Amino acid sequence: MRLSLPILKLYKLPILLGILSAILYYLFAYDLVRTEYLKLINLYTALFILFVFFVRNQKENIKFLTSVSFLFRIILLFSIPNLSQDFYRFIWDGRMILEGWNPYLATPEFFISKGEFPVLQAQELYNGMGALNGSHFTNYPPLNQICFVIAGMFAGKSILGSVIAMRLLIIAADFGTLHYGKKLLEKLNIPVHYFFWFILNPFVIIELTGNLHFEAVMIFFLVWSLYMLYNNKQNLAAILFACSISIKLIPLMFLPIFYQKLGWRKSLRFYVVVGIISFLFFISFYSTEFLNNYSETVGLWFQKFEFNASLYYIARELGYLFRGYNEIAIIGKIIPVVVVLFVLIITFYRK
Repeated sequence: MRLSLPILKLYKLPILLGILSAILYYLFAYDLVRTEYLKLINLYTALFILFVFFVRNQKENIKFLTSVSFLFRIILLFSIPNLSQDFYRFIWDGRMILEGWNPYLATPEFFISKGEFPVLQAQELYNGMGALNGSHFTNYPPLNQICFVIAGMFAGKSILGSVIAMRLLIIAADFGTLHYGKKLLEKLNIPVHYFFWFILNPFVIIELTGNLHFEAVMIFFLVWSLYMLYNNKQNLAAILFACSISIKLIPLMFLPIFYQKLGWRKSLRFYVVVGIISFLFFISFYSTEFLNNYSETVGLWFQKFEFNASLYYIARELGYLFRGYNEIAIIGKIIPVVVVLFVLIITFYRK
């Protein structure tokens, strides 16, 4: 008791602020409607201020930072995502596979419009995901689909059960990322506490753990891959990088950058292994319809959807100014080219 009281006194402020953060995360998860804009902004701002305090003032106390990172995520465990309805599509896809369907070959709208219900709670899932999501083919890569299947296997008929199962996978991935991220920073002689600017960030916790976005799993495989690459385990790094791509396609844009680290011979071998493993993940779902449907869906992100599009909004306004209408069809074709050119410039001209 005599030992614990001084320790408690020493960490009184961070403990109290940790409790305050926990309460705010609870309110964010269980007492917030997405249309309550002011409440959302106020909660997030308060959480961000507290987050900055923790990382700046507790940077020597890695155990404390790790503990609150875990606590804040566990608080969200039983909540239904309130800022995204994508999880309904995740559950749909997982249940489709468990029923023997290929989720890439038909949209939820296709079944619902015909009065067919291929999975349990089909109508409820379709209503939850919304007509926009339900009218498009799934764009989630194969390893991501396996995560959805795992949720379906353990949750049965329960939507909340599926949410909990997926959230546990994401929390596990976050702490895998923390594990290998800390090791990588140690190898690079970078202070370990820097990694908590990511792992304790309210945006990361809310968007990934809270809203069930599997970029968390993608990042886990990516960081693990980088750690293995730094330790000269190139083949294992390539396999893990392929796993990252098979969760989300985003890491594809980083492939050219490996040329700087590896040189052309080693990078070519790295690319071949990544390609083979990625092919093996996709081949189980392969069909001509799969290629058409998947490429069509990926194209939507460049030519139709306008989520947080930053520079695109500037280009769109220029289109309105000079042409009188939205030029998304043209802009959408230019954006991928700009991205590729940007990556190539970084690869070959930046040290």
